[in-house]
Amino acid sequence: MIQDVGMLFLSLGSNPWAIAIVIVAATFVLEDVATVAAALLAADNMIAPSLALTALFVGIFIGDLGLYGLGAAARSREWARRMIGERRMTKGRAWLKRRYVTALLGARFTPGFRLPTYSASGFLGLPFLTFAAVSAGASLVWTGLIFSLVFYFGPMIVENLG
Repeated sequence: MIQDVGMLFLSLGSNPWAIAIVIVAATFVLEDVATVAAALLAADNMIAPSLALTALFVGIFIGDLGLYGLGAAARSREWARRMIGERRMTKGRAWLKRRYVTALLGARFTPGFRLPTYSASGFLGLPFLTFAAVSAGASLVWTGLIFSLVFYFGPMIVENLG
């Protein structure tokens, strides 16, 4: 899979803006693969590290906002509200509201938790500005960490392990 994404990036030639657009789009499919590919391309001087990291952040943040929006859109659907039930929504809202920042941070750093936590935030009508701020901060930290590790150590690993 990483090779396919890498080949897509390489097929764009040396246009860093085209590569940045593909990085943004790739985050909607697989964030981690997009992060690794972007960092390796930056390490290989195909794109400036700052542009690659910015493209990653933009794509990931838009995706996070989309998950919140998906939940908010589902809230307006009567069948979704009926399926979950008003009692469970009230209970879930209270539980998540007490732990909102912690839950959002945990979801960013724990595989498989973003979709349910972020969409539940929108579905339960939890504060959007808090969501956006925590999501942006956590995304920047997480993406910056992974990108930096791959940028500095990835070429060495690829060279020695193939």
